Amino acid sequence: MKIFLVAVLVFVALFGIYNITLNNWDNPNPGRVSETVNSVFTKPTLPPTPNSKTLTNGVHVFQTYNNCGPASLSMALSYFGTNVSQEDLGKALRPYQIPGGDNDDKSVTLQELAKKAEEYGFVTYHRPNGNKDLIKYFIAQDIPVIARTWTKDGEDIGHFRVVKGYDEVRKVIIQDDSLQGKNLEYSYDSFNGLWKAFGYEYLVLIPQEKIDIARLILGENFDKEIAWKNMLESTEKVIAQNPSDVYANFNKLVALSNLGNYEESVKVYESIEGKLPPRMLWYQIEPIVAYQKVKNYNKVFEITDSLIKSGNRGFSEIYQIRGEIYLAQENNDLANIEFNKVAFYNKYFYKYWE
Repeated sequence: MKIFLVAVLVFVALFGIYNITLNNWDNPNPGRVSETVNSVFTKPTLPPTPNSKTLTNGVHVFQTYNNCGPASLSMALSYFGTNVSQEDLGKALRPYQIPGGDNDDKSVTLQELAKKAEEYGFVTYHRPNGNKDLIKYFIAQDIPVIARTWTKDGEDIGHFRVVKGYDEVRKVIIQDDSLQGKNLEYSYDSFNGLWKAFGYEYLVLIPQEKIDIARLILGENFDKEIAWKNMLESTEKVIAQNPSDVYANFNKLVALSNLGNYEESVKVYESIEGKLPPRMLWYQIEPIVAYQKVKNYNKVFEITDSLIKSGNRGFSEIYQIRGEIYLAQENNDLANIEFNKVAFYNKYFYKYWE
């Protein structure tokens, strides 16, 4: 009997402790237990950024023709002691090259640069909707930022830049440019003006030991879908203020396409199609993908025929899309012709979109 009573008392004591713990977890009060729990799960915060900082350990290179993507990746890798020439990266990323650039592979994408960087052991984050504060946080952690922009204001030639510094007092971004030189300074507004047409998209290469801080910097935009939803929300706010803003509308259709809302993406594209710079779709294929997804194949062929005839014959992505359409139409012979062009213009082709 004594043994039984002892067992009952032990059970009651344990149950009481368990119940107290649950009550403190579910309904935390300023009590000791809940204070301990809250201190353990306090969300980490980012350290403040200095007023100015410029990374100095990278190697600047001048690009060969149409090779700004591989050259920029070469420069970004050098900040981490990974030395790979733009020639080697160019051969892997855009193997179809012609001196002078006539009908060669005009450009690579941030997605392709990201995949290549991962081969060197980096975790990569390619996201839209970047801003100066995000740049400052990455620079403060010794992480350069690759951004895609126009080459010059008023010119529709795409370009990559390696942002390596900032000065908050003078309100400038400091970057190395494979075409225009190193240590170039742009005011925040000037840089954003060049960056806007590409949805403020950026790429960061993260060494393994800095993954946690990179995720903290990205915040909810660590989730790619959330990042695109935030991009959509941002563009809609701009459009509400200025419905005729062509680049804001283009960024909206790009966000919609990346979120799988292809019908709405097509509608936005058709509202601004005649207002876009001639080379806009050399660098961003989302409208073409959207037309493919809604099965408006005639429009896909119309756009891609125009791109090929505009001096961009080495555009492997559009041959991939055309081949997929022919497969959907059960025309295997024509599909194979297109897929052979993909292999001819880029033997290392990587389909970076869904």
